[in-house]
Amino acid sequence: MNLFLKIIIILLSIFLASCSTTEVTKTEKPVQKIVKKYTNDVELNVEKTISWVNLMPGTLPKFHVSGKFTLLKNKDYDLEKTKLKFIKIYQDEKEFYFIQPKVLEEISDESKVITYSTIQGLSINKDLNQKKGITFELVFKEGNSELKYYVENVKVEEVQ
Repeated sequence: MNLFLKIIIILLSIFLASCSTTEVTKTEKPVQKIVKKYTNDVELNVEKTISWVNLMPGTLPKFHVSGKFTLLKNKDYDLEKTKLKFIKIYQDEKEFYFIQPKVLEEISDESKVITYSTIQGLSINKDLNQKKGITFELVFKEGNSELKYYVENVKVEEVQ
């Protein structure tokens, strides 16, 4: 009888376990948007950053950039030896231009004012969406070191 009771209890347990509902609960994790953040290696006060395309009749279409900023004194770099060497232009993380601009510098004890420009302009890249913002990567050299500063969401103006 004892064996019979054990078998009944086991069968009843199996029956109840198989008849019970099991609900799979799916835990949805919130989707996290990854935002690319740039790390700037120098301290700047950006006065202006301009980009435009010249679409004037009678001229070849050209892409231009110009700007002015103040490079501030910092213990991480020598103000006098730090030079703006080139500018890279990006849109949607794709590089469109590598520019060696004309650069003018005015230096003081605490800062260096830098003005830059593409004098003659560059051929317009057909893949550049002129309605979207672009990112400037300002690349400086100090001896063997390369320092960068990013200016994002610069509007591309049209001159017609």
